[in-house]
Amino acid sequence: MNRLRRRQIRRILQYSVVAIIFFMGYQVYRFWYDGYRLSHPQIIEAITTNYNEEQPLNGILLWDEQLIYAPKEGILTYPTPRAKFVAKGEMLAALDGTAVYAPYPAYYYPALDGQEGDWVYPKLWPDFAPFPEFKSAELIENGTPILRGQPIGKLIPQPQMLRCIAYLDRTPALDRALKQRENATIRIRTEHDGKERKADVVAVKSEGQKLKVYLRLPFFPPGILKSRAFTASVITDVQKGVMVPDTAVITREGKNMVFVVQGNSPELRAVEGFPSDEETFFIEKGVEPGSKLILNADGLNRSLGNDSNIRIW
Repeated sequence: MNRLRRRQIRRILQYSVVAIIFFMGYQVYRFWYDGYRLSHPQIIEAITTNYNEEQPLNGILLWDEQLIYAPKEGILTYPTPRAKFVAKGEMLAALDGTAVYAPYPAYYYPALDGQEGDWVYPKLWPDFAPFPEFKSAELIENGTPILRGQPIGKLIPQPQMLRCIAYLDRTPALDRALKQRENATIRIRTEHDGKERKADVVAVKSEGQKLKVYLRLPFFPPGILKSRAFTASVITDVQKGVMVPDTAVITREGKNMVFVVQGNSPELRAVEGFPSDEETFFIEKGVEPGSKLILNADGLNRSLGNDSNIRIW
């Protein structure tokens, strides 16, 4: 019985010694590997690229408009349900055969959305608040009985500039585009892979990372009158720089920095740029194309502290 117990104790001690040896070996290996990784960090090359920033613009449209009222009671008829240009003196519609004529050149649209007379700049621009609710214009059906003084549509005088108010996310590229307050413009595209056009920036105000812009659009097709909503893409000018993985950039004292390999040692250098997505960082200034950078900058930074005297090769 005692012999069996001594044998069990001896076996437990043997297993314990083996486990301790393995543990000590692992610690030695980890210490060696950490030192090896520190002295042999992974290096990447800064790749030259052009960055073209694009963000969605979701805004509202503004235009000058005037309701047209029926001069008499009757059945409304009009040539087309679509918004169309009419010259001064051209027939807009008829009530029991009596023509109603355009008082000036304009778009005539036999539809209403209920915001006529209330959808104006002084109410929509001042605050950083959500836009008021609105709906698409509803057509007044051809053949509708109309009472005298009842609206039969609206006139949008022409020519006039179509205007837009929208919220945008603040970015360095957009800030640069809007920095020139006089004659400032931004490029917009209303369709994917469509033509880019310049919109004049009339006014800008900011709140945190949000911008509110008031634009003059370079077009005013009559079909746009169906809704006061407007969607497009805002495209900034092409910027030249280098693209690197996000892990190559650290923040120290409020500055973006990278480790640039100079000879056998890394040099901590401040750079200017911004994240282009969740995994990459676009550098505008501070790094030339082809420069060698440390991939895991944060790991090297924690290992070095304030001392960057480490040999790479």
